[in-house]
Amino acid sequence: MNTPLRSTHVKGDPDTMPDRDDNLAALDLLDGAEQGFTLSVLDSSPDCIKLLELDGTLSFMNSNGMCAMEIDDFDQVRGASWPVMWPQDSHDALADAMAEARSGRTQRFEAYCPTAKGTPRWWDVTVSPVRLADGTVARILAASRDVTDIVTAREQLREQAALLRAEVALKNAALARQKVLLGEIDHRVKNSFASVIALLRMQARIHADVEAGALIGDAANRITTLSRVHEQLHLDPESGFVTLAHYVAALTQDLGQALNAQVEFANDVPNAVRVNPSQAAAIGQLLAELIGNAVKHGGKDRRTTVWVEASAQGERLRLRVMDDGPGLPADFDPDDASGLGMQICQIYAQQMGGSMTHGASPAGGAAFDVDILRDATSVGFT
Repeated sequence: MNTPLRSTHVKGDPDTMPDRDDNLAALDLLDGAEQGFTLSVLDSSPDCIKLLELDGTLSFMNSNGMCAMEIDDFDQVRGASWPVMWPQDSHDALADAMAEARSGRTQRFEAYCPTAKGTPRWWDVTVSPVRLADGTVARILAASRDVTDIVTAREQLREQAALLRAEVALKNAALARQKVLLGEIDHRVKNSFASVIALLRMQARIHADVEAGALIGDAANRITTLSRVHEQLHLDPESGFVTLAHYVAALTQDLGQALNAQVEFANDVPNAVRVNPSQAAAIGQLLAELIGNAVKHGGKDRRTTVWVEASAQGERLRLRVMDDGPGLPADFDPDDASGLGMQICQIYAQQMGGSMTHGASPAGGAAFDVDILRDATSVGFT
């Protein structure tokens, strides 16, 4: 037998009543209109609200609930066992929730249940006790909210996240393979540079007494600068830039050993100053020509000393190359020089937005000052 539900309350001053449920204040306001209020709540709620007997059989469902569940006539399900209306996978969750409600506690869960007409639906379900005036649990209230859109969106996000994780894993694997391959390529390139430079220097020594020997030596020095650019880029391949101070220091050391000269480098460029590979190659070629010229004209019977200085101010870089050789002729004009090396220096200085000047060094030799714009984009000898 269905036990009618009733609620009782005591009128009075809410501020003077101890241990009073704040929700009971609504009953004071609804004195005599509780039934109409309840019906209004049921009609206005978008949730599927059901009243169950303690054994789990269905005794009431609001109209919006029948619409959500696609039930045309409540008599079709009246008295039916509520858990039977759900897929088998949800029966344990429903049984636990009803047991909690019979014990006076509320439980909430999320589960899948298609409508009466088979439309897929996900529900956020709250199961709570309905008490009589004496506190006895008389029925069970089950409110189900359609959260299909939320669950679908959540599943789509999970699928997208899984796809992204898979793509990241594939890319990481590809990057790892690429790193191994780049390391192998770098090793081969460095060996190739070293072999070419060694062959050219050997030929330069063989033909040291003729003009061809000097030209071959110049070619070896130019390839040395390209090798140093490659070496610096390999140290930090992800940046794509060369640390100028490290690059010039290593290059001057290489050129000193190759030319059997004392090349000293004085650096005043912060390590933070970097240049693109194209400009690094241009700076290297320019220094190689100036250092090579200093050694070439320094005298055959002596070991030339060359000083290289580098400094930076704002967006401009300054390079100075000095030697202790015989110095420049009084009528020296780099614009009229017929040698390829000096022409290369002039072209590179201009292409890097700067200029080259000359004079005498404190040691009595030649001095060249190159003032250029940092990170020029149109560097390239043509």
